[in-house]
Amino acid sequence: MSERGRRSLILGVVIQLLAFAGSAFADPIVLKFGHIGGPGSLYWISAEEFARRVSKETNGAVQIALYPDSSLGSDTAVLKKLQTGEADFSVVATPMSSVADEFGVFEMPFLVRDRAHVKRFRDKIVFGYLGPAAKRKGLLVLGMWELGFRDITNNRRPVTGPESLKGLRLRVPKGEWRVKMFKAYGVNPFPMEFKDVYSGIESGAIDGLETPLDLIYGAHIERVQKFVSLCHHLYSPAFLVTGRSKYAQLPPDVTPVIERIALEMQNWVLAKGAELDAALVQRFRAAGLAVNECDRLAFTIQSLPIYREYASSSPVAKATIRLVFESDLAISTAAVTSPARKK
Repeated sequence: MSERGRRSLILGVVIQLLAFAGSAFADPIVLKFGHIGGPGSLYWISAEEFARRVSKETNGAVQIALYPDSSLGSDTAVLKKLQTGEADFSVVATPMSSVADEFGVFEMPFLVRDRAHVKRFRDKIVFGYLGPAAKRKGLLVLGMWELGFRDITNNRRPVTGPESLKGLRLRVPKGEWRVKMFKAYGVNPFPMEFKDVYSGIESGAIDGLETPLDLIYGAHIERVQKFVSLCHHLYSPAFLVTGRSKYAQLPPDVTPVIERIALEMQNWVLAKGAELDAALVQRFRAAGLAVNECDRLAFTIQSLPIYREYASSSPVAKATIRLVFESDLAISTAAVTSPARKK
């Protein structure tokens, strides 16, 4: 090897060593993850698991700084921070319908039967409709996690069907179709921020709320409620979202890792949600709350006008309802029409 060749080789080795040293001792990338979930909620548990996996998979080069319990603001406030680059991630449910109308499909009552049903339509609806709609508004949907099946708590009476809701003052999220739905049931809906619910119940401004059980527990709302009615009137997916502009500035070897983890966690979150629901029903009963089942058929019948109005609002609304409905119908029909096995 010539003297010039040896010098070139030595220079190349030095450059590689310096690059390795720089990556080994550089400060980690710290990304802010804000959400509204309190301790013990599915949001809280899912965000912590996401942070753990990202740190492990990047060997500590990327750290997720968690801001739970509305410490970065409400869902709506954090969505704005994602768009401006003041935050990096959030997990958001109902307020996504204020970002794009396509997310309103999950405001349709009793459309989603169970978590197995979710798995059958999840990829088609996220990649076909919801992801592109969010992208046009400067947000990226990295995965469809879960807020969960929604139930009703209040201080006045058990909710058995639509008639027993009349006159109740319930907090509902700030979503157009959620407000319309509960008005149709005779409720006085209060679209207040979740962080204000506990004090709202204590002061008597509202009687209760409709939300997944884990958020009730995470915010200690069961301490100021008497009745838990298991209506499962809505299923609320929660979307792991990030701001499109700032996310594009991350190193190109980091984003594929984050995206893979977000998708890998989808089924993990579903399983954790089912586990939490079962445990919390028992916990609420043990705490002395009255727990009852709702008449879901009566609710479904009274909900038909909401379906008609939403389906007629746009071709996309009708298409997304059909997608979710038919993904379950095909399985149900197959179960009914398949021949019995010979013994």
